Amino acid sequence: MRYRLRFAKRAAETLHALEYGDAGQQAKLKKVRRALKRLEENPRHPGLASHPYESFPVDRDIKVWDSYVENRTPSAWRIFWRYGPDEGAGSQPVITVLAPSYVGVSLEKGT
Repeated sequence: MRYRLRFAKRAAETLHALEYGDAGQQAKLKKVRRALKRLEENPRHPGLASHPYESFPVDRDIKVWDSYVENRTPSAWRIFWRYGPDEGAGSQPVITVLAPSYVGVSLEKGT
């Protein structure tokens, strides 16, 4: 089943910054896009190693998932996402990308 990706404001801003960044950020963008493609096609793709994130600080009432962009890398990047909200019966399922970021970044509101 294919999902439609929806991007939260923070996720869209991060992708925009990577698109207009230096060569290192362009390389990171390529990895993020590959992970987003996998997420769109199959959130359980083995390369993503998706798993529930235990304590997402922004909204503790929703189940947030964590998927790998990189592994075994200092400051490795992850994608934080959740299922939905879907737009009604018969619509394509939605995944909302909350934030692609590196491990250790603050995910508090307003940061």
